[in-house]
Amino acid sequence: MGVNNYSTIKVSRDRAALTIQLNLPETANAISVELMDEMMSVLLEVEKEPDIKCIILEGLSDVFCTGMDFGNVQDENATASFEDYANKYYDILAFLSLCSKAVIAKVTGKVLAGGIGLVAASDIVIAGEEAVFALPEALFGLLPACVMPFLIRRTGVQKAQWMSLMTQAVDVERALQIGLVDEVSKTPADSVRRCLLRLGRLETGTIKELKNYTSKLWLINEETRQLAVSKISSLALSEKVRQTIGGFISNGKLI
Repeated sequence: MGVNNYSTIKVSRDRAALTIQLNLPETANAISVELMDEMMSVLLEVEKEPDIKCIILEGLSDVFCTGMDFGNVQDENATASFEDYANKYYDILAFLSLCSKAVIAKVTGKVLAGGIGLVAASDIVIAGEEAVFALPEALFGLLPACVMPFLIRRTGVQKAQWMSLMTQAVDVERALQIGLVDEVSKTPADSVRRCLLRLGRLETGTIKELKNYTSKLWLINEETRQLAVSKISSLALSEKVRQTIGGFISNGKLI
């Protein structure tokens, strides 16, 4: 598997662990179609590698991920395929939650909107002390439709709805309290290494069995996908939401 042939991510391997770093500093790691395609390509290849037991997701030092690339809504050509965009995003979250690798989100900096989906779909979340989390979708007339099934699994319905309604940033200690984060660390890299030592004792088949079993106890299924993709697509393509996003892109303010 090639590890450096990507334009939106950096991929590196250290023995049984593969690290995928989101690497779009110019857009604060917004989730573009290209980023999703490259991520899924790597994930599919990793799934074929029995010697890899863990996937580490990380962002940049000051931002993990800021969610949807608004260009995918505002661009006329891209808008026509927004449902494809939403399906690609949901596919990644579902893959992370069901694959045979233990997925660790190593979170530093800001996490917004769809970035929280990547965190929530991970098996273990280790966050630095400066990490902050927010779901601002409702301010744009949107809902975190694809994020919610995975966020609810972590935090429960009430806290997921609370985050969606309040739209404000949650610090890492609060994120730990509600279950979005598993560990707060002054040195996330050291905490991840300790995790890998434990996870390295497991077989990928056991990890897969556990994740499959857990998924059957929850609602990560095709019906959920269709509901989530349909909801976010209908909202994102509405004229009001497009005007709001357009205003935000133009002047940084909500209208």
